[in-house]
Amino acid sequence: MNKADADISRIIVADRQLIVCQGIGSLVGQIPGTELGEFATDLDGLRRLLSAETGRVIVILGVRLADGDVAAALDMLRREFPSALVVVVADDTEFAFIRAAIKSGANSVCMMGQILISLPKILGKLVEGHSIVPTDILRRLTSETTHALSRREHEILGLLVNGLTNFQISARLGLSENTVKYYLKAIYQKLDVNSRGGAIAKYVAGNY
Repeated sequence: MNKADADISRIIVADRQLIVCQGIGSLVGQIPGTELGEFATDLDGLRRLLSAETGRVIVILGVRLADGDVAAALDMLRREFPSALVVVVADDTEFAFIRAAIKSGANSVCMMGQILISLPKILGKLVEGHSIVPTDILRRLTSETTHALSRREHEILGLLVNGLTNFQISARLGLSENTVKYYLKAIYQKLDVNSRGGAIAKYVAGNY
């Protein structure tokens, strides 16, 4: 590998939907210092692609793969590929994943609605060696306790009221138990409670 090749960051895009990978991949070609690699739709595919890389790698990670969500993927990346840089991309309705991704060590995050503007800037900074969280996401993270419950949080709280366990909620919604725990923690913060019972009491009383 010559020096020019060594300075190039390879980009691997991973999401359960190949069409999403292709859409995100189409942006990568516009960014200096990067080269688009292959796409992965599951954890095994992502592991295989990363194992074959020898230089700098940036993983653009959707919130769900075919066999796991972003929490499982970040856990695998931390354990097996700690040098890989990770950007998590999520839809606006999936903001809990953004919060979880930052707590789990993602180098950056990007909302799908801002991807055309934000992703090139984020990748440019990562290529230069700087992690970046867009200011609008930082603002939302710091003020989120004053926000109303999201649609997904309402859904989880409703299942909680119906007596479902974390495992049952994760199975019903197709999430990992860790992701359900992240949602519950956010719900407790927003409702200013510290237990399932407290959250249920506020929900039943309509104080949310």
